Amino acid sequence: MTEGSRPSMFETVRDHDEKINNHEERIGALEKVDQKHEERINNLEEQSIKLENTILKTSTETREVMREQTEQQTEKLFELLQTAMGIQSTRSTQNHEFKMLKWNTIATIGMKVSGALLGLLSSGGLLYFYITEYMMK
Repeated sequence: MTEGSRPSMFETVRDHDEKINNHEERIGALEKVDQKHEERINNLEEQSIKLENTILKTSTETREVMREQTEQQTEKLFELLQTAMGIQSTRSTQNHEFKMLKWNTIATIGMKVSGALLGLLSSGGLLYFYITEYMMK
């Protein structure tokens, strides 16, 4: 039923009907694919937001832990420094006291020896000893 070289109007309408049905099926399939893509995009956005929140929370917790550790380390270093300075101060004090004790002992012994010598000389004991030992012979 062709009219010359062209198909008949019935065949053309049937062909167009098939193409329209085919397009409707393809549009339906594309809409399903588009819907799946939308769901995947929404799912990715939700996961991205969850990941971002997790990263922010972890970052905050990490900063807080690092701050606490830094404070603790600073306090420990300060205590160690104070202890070291105290030990150094104690050592300096002990060295000074040792030197003072040494000079005090030397001075005490010197005073006792000089006092004894002066006592012997002033009392005439040494002079008497010299005279009796060497002059009387």
